[in-house]
Amino acid sequence: MTDFVQLIWNEILKIVLRVSNWVMLILLVALSPALLLLLKFGDYPGSALMALEQSFAMFFLVVLFMLIVASESVASEFTTGTIKLLLIRPWQRWKILSSKFLAVTVFLLGLTVIFTLINLIVSYVLFPAQIAGVPDGELSSYENNLLLLIVYSFIRALILATFAFMLSALFRSSALAITLSMLLYFSGTITNGLLRLALKPDDYWIVKYLLFTNLDLTQYFSEPTGSFGVTSLGWSLFILAVYFVLFLLISWLSFAKRDVRS
Repeated sequence: MTDFVQLIWNEILKIVLRVSNWVMLILLVALSPALLLLLKFGDYPGSALMALEQSFAMFFLVVLFMLIVASESVASEFTTGTIKLLLIRPWQRWKILSSKFLAVTVFLLGLTVIFTLINLIVSYVLFPAQIAGVPDGELSSYENNLLLLIVYSFIRALILATFAFMLSALFRSSALAITLSMLLYFSGTITNGLLRLALKPDDYWIVKYLLFTNLDLTQYFSEPTGSFGVTSLGWSLFILAVYFVLFLLISWLSFAKRDVRS
């Protein structure tokens, strides 16, 4: 168990000590509060918590960062040839792959905390803690929605990072894994729009099983049955769990059978 924890720690250090990741982290810290500054210049009338909720529109920076990190996690080992150094050590392949995935997950959690704290601090610096005419009950609802927003954003980023991790295990090229994972991320909204145009309401049941239509859990803040009217929060969590397990299973099968002699 101690060796496995050390293996996870080594993988976290690989992520943290990579110079390119520090550059992206600096950009994340600098750009995260950009929307809050725009709201301030635009005389946004809401409170700090309301502004913080709006600031999560910039969470895509965390997602993009994690897609790159997850895409490089396994593929970069093959690109640089360091995978041979890992496999000659007395560690089973499932432990190596698990340590890499857990390191990616821990790093994602850290980025989510950093993003939230930065925007929380900036929100309270730029906006009042309370505004006149807003009852305490409504303020509490904002706090609850904000907590759910953080959790939903993390879950979405984790599923996308798991997809990128799967591609990293499937392909030797980090660039290919990054490209395909970015394509999935940016095509989600477009695909949902095309499905809405192509399908009749009676055929909306088809979208219940697609990743795109279940990925954004914030849709249930306003629509209990989802944007297509055929899903629910529990259903989407179930579908995401199925995709999550599927992505990890493909990752494991690919990595376990990968020939590293060449």
